[in-house]
Amino acid sequence: MIPERNLMAACGLTDALQSKWVADITVMMEEGPRVILRLEKIRKAIIASPEPLLWFSKKRMEQEMLFLEFLNRNMKCENENRETDTDFILNAIKRRSDEILREVILRMILEGSSNTKNLFHRILQ
Repeated sequence: MIPERNLMAACGLTDALQSKWVADITVMMEEGPRVILRLEKIRKAIIASPEPLLWFSKKRMEQEMLFLEFLNRNMKCENENRETDTDFILNAIKRRSDEILREVILRMILEGSSNTKNLFHRILQ
């Protein structure tokens, strides 16, 4: 965004309509991720089948926690002995992270994701 550029004015919106848009956008920004629930098709998909969403959320959370553990352990190993390749815990974290990635890709393929062309090749690596 360019602060000095008023895109709403360039579109020819009236002051009243500009004010309404600004208010709506502000409310959406304050809602954060919940704003996605305003989109009818997505809301219906979440309500109709919450299980896949929960599963993917759990996998994402585990992946994020592994990443943080990896960063902490990696830094500790570098500071102590300057060697990270032989650390058992780091290797276990990498293995589990790869397993999660394969599980997610496989599930996306089985559920008919539109990105399955590239996913299939990644799961075989």
